[in-house]
Amino acid sequence: MDLSLNQLIFRVFHEKDNALQPLRDELGLGRGQPRILSYLHSYGPATQNMIASYFRIDPAAVSRMTESLRKNGFLTRTENVDCRRSNRLELTEKGREAAIRWTEECAKLDDQILTGFTEEESAVLHDLLQRLLENLQREDCL
Repeated sequence: MDLSLNQLIFRVFHEKDNALQPLRDELGLGRGQPRILSYLHSYGPATQNMIASYFRIDPAAVSRMTESLRKNGFLTRTENVDCRRSNRLELTEKGREAAIRWTEECAKLDDQILTGFTEEESAVLHDLLQRLLENLQREDCL
């Protein structure tokens, strides 16, 4: 049975998410939380609104995830001196270690799922996925 593009993308995402579940459990992270740690590790301290905007997700969801991450020692929240109405989020050492481990394990999984692909095929796939993302992020999409 041939899958539609939508079904295929969903299945690949779901399989990759399932493969990473044991690592999330080991690190003590919930779904969605690793991407917040990775964002802060890559870009440095940020506000919840910056993270929500970057991932195009509901700010309330970011608030819930970051509060849980703070309570579990992965990040700190301090008053943003530039804007009193927002808090600055920053990784703790535990958060940095988790982000690094997550990134390393994701890279290993990427290598595994690209088994049998040439470097050129991997580059083409990356380019095509980037273009799909850009098309979905256009203002006139849906």
